[in-house]
Amino acid sequence: MNDNAPSARSDLQGLRLIRAFLRIRDQRARTELVEQAERLAAKESAGSVTNLPCSPEFAGHPADPLS
Repeated sequence: MNDNAPSARSDLQGLRLIRAFLRIRDQRARTELVEQAERLAAKESAGSVTNLPCSPEFAGHPADPLS
């Protein structure tokens, strides 16, 4: 078993998130995204995340910045 697999997966997700974020030109959308990520991180730190919210606009169109 590869002990680095979760870390590598997390690193890839982080890179995807950064690349997608950098393509967003709308400052308001970027600010809202950062605030949402901070809220989710705070909830997870508190142990209260059960289901992550899913925006209908993005649900059918997951971005893959590596493609």
